[in-house]
Amino acid sequence: MAIQEHLDPYPRLDPNRLKKEFTGKSVLITGGGYGIGASIAKSFTEAGVAEIILAGRTEAKLKATADGLSSFKDTKISFHKVDITSKTDVQKLFSALRTSPDVLVNNAGFLATPANFVHADLDEFWEAFTTNVYGTALVTQSFLRHREALKHATTPAVVITLNTIGSYSVRVPGLSSYAASKAALARWSELLPADVPDTTARFISVHPGAIQTAMGIKSGLDGVFPSTDPKLAGDFIAWVASEEASFLNGRFVWVNWDVDDLVKAKGEVVGKDLFRTSLNSVE
Repeated sequence: MAIQEHLDPYPRLDPNRLKKEFTGKSVLITGGGYGIGASIAKSFTEAGVAEIILAGRTEAKLKATADGLSSFKDTKISFHKVDITSKTDVQKLFSALRTSPDVLVNNAGFLATPANFVHADLDEFWEAFTTNVYGTALVTQSFLRHREALKHATTPAVVITLNTIGSYSVRVPGLSSYAASKAALARWSELLPADVPDTTARFISVHPGAIQTAMGIKSGLDGVFPSTDPKLAGDFIAWVASEEASFLNGRFVWVNWDVDDLVKAKGEVVGKDLFRTSLNSVE
């Protein structure tokens, strides 16, 4: 399968193309106060969604992102201070929502200080699992229960979980905590369709590309890989929430992949069950 790659936005992913489909939709984004989360919020707003709900730990950053989207008069923007590892915070978030979002973007994450495992602070090491796996699972379960309780949804929800190429495809010293937690997260996401029918929700993991962020700088990998424009990541993630991308349920995709090539390969992707982890045989 040949799929060309992009580092910058391109016309096929223009969020305006999604306006007819996304009219009336609402989107909840964790880690929505800055960086990739803010870019995702802007792309969904450009796609004409009715509401964006931002959740994160830093109120000032959430407000700044919300203020930056205020020019989109047809989209309601709100924000909630939330620690995704806190049951109390997450419960308060969903209790405050009178209607259930149509799309959940799990963007919040944690990177421990890079260190050789032998000398790493194990509490900080494990915090990556607490945030990236437990926190994401807590928000996702609460989201699904909220939709089930309200019983007003007419279309399947979409749960998009940000991941990293580092979870499987590269081995970098000092990052075992982050990479292993993200690998667990990816496997969890692809198993959810076994529990939740696609008439209720679909689940997609997304590698956002090498975007220049505070986390990227902390990892020591900033500049190692070709840089991806954060708008490309936002636009691709908005597209993943569309019906056209529904065949990606339970799969792991890259924002850099060309959408037309990906759609053309739909038969092969589904027929060969690609973009999932597997151990098919041992020679």
